[in-house]
Amino acid sequence: MTQLASILASIGALALASTAAAIEPTAQAIEYYNASLNHYFVTAFPEEAAMLDAGSVVKGWARTGVTFNAWRDAADDPAAVPVCRFFGTPGVGPNSHFYTADAAECAIVKGNPDWTYEAIAFHVEVPQGGACKAGTEAVYRSFHPGANVGESNHRFLPDLTMHQKMVSASTLEGVVMCAPLSTAQRQADAVRLLAQSTFGATDALVAHVMAVGTSAFVDEQLAASGSRYSSNKYVPAGGAAFFCPTDPDPYCYRNYYSLFQLQTDFFRNALANDDQLRQRVAFALSQIFVTSGLDINEAYGMAIYQQIFLDNAFGNYEALMTKVTLASVMGDYLNMVNNDKPVAGTNPNENYARELLQLFSIGLWEQKLDGTLLLDANGQPIPTYDQSTVEGFAHVFTGWTYPLLPGQPPRTHNPKNFVGDMTAVASNHDTGAKQLLNDAIAPAGLSMDADLATAIRNVFLNPNIAPFVSRQLIQKLVTGDPSPQYVARVATVFNSNGQGVRGDLKAVVRAILTDPEARGAAKLDPAYGKLREPVLYVTGAARGVNTKSDGVYFGAASAVLGQSVFYAPSVFNHYPPDYLVPGTSLIGPEFALQNASTYINRDNVANQLVFGTIAPLATYPGATGTQPDWSALSTVAGSATALIDRLDALLLHGTMSATMRSGLATAINASTDPLTRAKTAYYLVVTSSDYQVER
Repeated sequence: MTQLASILASIGALALASTAAAIEPTAQAIEYYNASLNHYFVTAFPEEAAMLDAGSVVKGWARTGVTFNAWRDAADDPAAVPVCRFFGTPGVGPNSHFYTADAAECAIVKGNPDWTYEAIAFHVEVPQGGACKAGTEAVYRSFHPGANVGESNHRFLPDLTMHQKMVSASTLEGVVMCAPLSTAQRQADAVRLLAQSTFGATDALVAHVMAVGTSAFVDEQLAASGSRYSSNKYVPAGGAAFFCPTDPDPYCYRNYYSLFQLQTDFFRNALANDDQLRQRVAFALSQIFVTSGLDINEAYGMAIYQQIFLDNAFGNYEALMTKVTLASVMGDYLNMVNNDKPVAGTNPNENYARELLQLFSIGLWEQKLDGTLLLDANGQPIPTYDQSTVEGFAHVFTGWTYPLLPGQPPRTHNPKNFVGDMTAVASNHDTGAKQLLNDAIAPAGLSMDADLATAIRNVFLNPNIAPFVSRQLIQKLVTGDPSPQYVARVATVFNSNGQGVRGDLKAVVRAILTDPEARGAAKLDPAYGKLREPVLYVTGAARGVNTKSDGVYFGAASAVLGQSVFYAPSVFNHYPPDYLVPGTSLIGPEFALQNASTYINRDNVANQLVFGTIAPLATYPGATGTQPDWSALSTVAGSATALIDRLDALLLHGTMSATMRSGLATAINASTDPLTRAKTAYYLVVTSSDYQVER
């Protein structure tokens, strides 16, 4: 690396003076890696970067893809400070470079004979209280000591996930610089936020997020009024064969004994309503507290159940567990309804007790705060509960029956009815003491309500619940294989929202979306991201062109992609949270739905949306069909470059590769018709892996 010093001398100090504050960053720091040295190097000198790219003077260096912005001169940003650049003194210090924006640290290193001061590398702002202000991104520094003298090396990364993954071989020194963000980068982060918090970005929402900022947008969404599902009328369970012939609705079977109307409501709300984050979180919670239309097809009942998640998406997790436990749909689905105390050797049904523990709250194995497994002295995972615990909870959940139908006399086992919570029948409840988690005992003689509250509280206070729930919500909203550190930060908020409240979902959701691992213009760690599950794929593609729809089409569209909404194949959802992407060690839950058939069907669904006609369903009152709005894209379609730039910004948050841009330009220019050009480009982008894998 000594050749760099001589070239640096010819370059001189950074010299593009500015008489006024720059609006956009004026320099870019580029990272290189040398495999033979196992060293990273950063430069913001264009001539030096060109020399390294050419490889003729100094060989073996290649770009890693990591970059961050900076200011070329102090006048570009009055708040910026110079970054001192050092190189290990030949024959004495390490064969590597070191950068610091800390004036005191710079002075100390200048006095260290192991290091030779080279120049001001660039200018950046510095963190205040360990954090960077809005409009900048944190740059993290790590130190790798090396096995031998002279092998030490520092690395500077704007991606927290990548930084954290170096912990096994490096000392993580934290945030040392605050790099300025360009307008394009801020827009890219706005698009990423919308992919995580809505059912798809729109031009209007991107502009709004840019105007108000991340925190304000999240606050707006947390305060937005909630969507509602249609008030489907009560119909007798399993009574379609005798009820529908007497009902005036000619589509009684479809409207009342299937989830067609509920799915239609779901997609209509997702496409058009303003409470996007509430809907996203409700959808995520419905995939944790699973019930299924394969078992319960009465539309009114499932609508009442799913409304629980819309109403409580930002409430308290303990209260949500209680509401779900008492919901008559859940009682029916997991056999808690009419589950009576032991009689003549017949023990209570254990189904709900087992799934509450395994799937809805704490999981099978004890976890640390970061979601990694706790191990015993033999290195084996530790179970969170045993059979006696399951039996104890099963006895807690005895004595509940369906809510009473109007005009009917109360019974110990009321007829099936989903209007309202289950009703307590004290005579059918086991009043004995019950084994709970962590050797706790629910004492004998409690009322049914007190017994239930004691059991739910016991689960809620278990240490596992914070990482177990936090990790799944991160997976549903942001990335499929979150780092342990990300999980730990969110789980900490689950344990206390800052005001001593545990299980505050509003605080948890805010923590997930504002975490440094969620935010940023682009994510550089190759394992980061997730496949857009079918529901989010179809809604995202539709919202990107401001599609107006009655919602009918999308229920069938998501079903052919492997995710028929509210028709989970089992209590384990459409896909498990720990699914490994085939051939890798990466967790990618949504990839469980990806196969040859659903892969091709994604193209077919997109083709129908873009090029087809989705007419109103004649048998659905008030049907409007589905109509994308191509006007915005058609307006810029005369220029292939402008069209590509628009789609890159809106759908790919500025990450489109040069190869993809070239291929798109060729396809676009095959036609001169603006509408055809717009549709062709849009179809190719939404069917690309770059769009389908959300990063």
